[in-house]
Amino acid sequence: MRQAQFPKRTLLLGFVALLFLPGSHLLMGQFQSRAQEIQSARADKRAHLWPETESPLVQRVNQLMERGLLEGAQTGQGANGWQVVLGGMRSGQGMSVGIGYRRSDLFNDKLGFRTTFRGTVQLASLVDFELTFPKLQTERAFFNLYAKYENSPQVDFYGTGPDSSEDDRSNYRLKTAGLDLRAGYKVFGWLGLGINAHLINVHTGPGTRSGVPSIEEKLLRFGCVVSCYEVGTAPGFAEDTYYGGFGGFTFFDYRDSPSGPRSGGLYGARLRHFTDLGLGKFSFRQIDYEAQQYIPYFNKTRVIALRALVTMTYENSGNTIPFYADPKLGGNDSLRGFQRYRFYDKHALVLTAEHRWHAFSGLDMAIFVDAGKVASRKSDLDLTDLEVSYGAGFRFKLNEAYFMRIDFAGGREGFRFMWTFSDIFKVKEQGSLQF
Repeated sequence: MRQAQFPKRTLLLGFVALLFLPGSHLLMGQFQSRAQEIQSARADKRAHLWPETESPLVQRVNQLMERGLLEGAQTGQGANGWQVVLGGMRSGQGMSVGIGYRRSDLFNDKLGFRTTFRGTVQLASLVDFELTFPKLQTERAFFNLYAKYENSPQVDFYGTGPDSSEDDRSNYRLKTAGLDLRAGYKVFGWLGLGINAHLINVHTGPGTRSGVPSIEEKLLRFGCVVSCYEVGTAPGFAEDTYYGGFGGFTFFDYRDSPSGPRSGGLYGARLRHFTDLGLGKFSFRQIDYEAQQYIPYFNKTRVIALRALVTMTYENSGNTIPFYADPKLGGNDSLRGFQRYRFYDKHALVLTAEHRWHAFSGLDMAIFVDAGKVASRKSDLDLTDLEVSYGAGFRFKLNEAYFMRIDFAGGREGFRFMWTFSDIFKVKEQGSLQF
């Protein structure tokens, strides 16, 4: 037996009549109130979640990141093809701009490479090349070959020791060319181990910074060019040599992101050994210990970022540590209230605390304090007589990775303004080719 079917017109008329029945406005009001309540709850949730929805402009800039713009903000790699590269050179050489080219799909994805060229108006330059082996690269393992040539004509030097004076400022040229082979493996979870072997040539010469004497001019005023080098003022200056060596590192990394962490921590150690193969008198070894901890609150919109870094350098028996290999404090990455490379010595300690808060999807703001010291003896590397600087700044982000930083910092020697394309806590992976 066929069931009765109601025409659509009858249903529509019935619904309209329902609207005019007594009390129907209360029913519809409940529907509308409930809909508004749901909409309001969703809006409130969006307002309190972090990060908020990105604007079209931010999305377009993020797309540029895939082309390698601002190297290092994410993986430092980017998409295959030509890339724009900003930053990445030694501090104090001027703003660097460059181009790069990357391929990761050669020989059926068995070989990849990336090369860049960067320069500044101060005639500093850097060329590097990295060879990767994707078939050997996994979530746990990596293996690569890295080569770099660097020409930095304006590296500042104030003399060695914690009591060096601003009046003793000079500068020198540092040229290096090297090759670094690195391999590593994550044993489990957050724990990783690695080894490396390196070969590097070093040249030092007169600096070119305007208004600042070159290092040999400064020493000539005291009539002790040769003897000053020998007694330790600047051992290794104008004595070109090349080093061979090896190293190893270990790390415990449980940060939520390597490029813009907001929780977790990183704890690691690295040993590098440099054997003077040219002159036979500047062999040394260097040990770094680093700890980073990120403490978030308010849904990770506020973060307390802490860092401690200790570097200790030891000469081999009968050898001297070249002055350019001494740990350095001051500048954009440590003791920001002091000039670049303000303090040199065999051992160095730096402590940093930053309080960062989320402004919007492309910007964090921060207040910070740095403390540190250098020492000629390891026993003097304690928490007394620390140099202190403090300040505030802005952390610019793309794809939630810090790529640019503006800081205002002060200390006992004045105030500084910094604009750099790097994260203050970024770990320098190719450290064996960087003095």
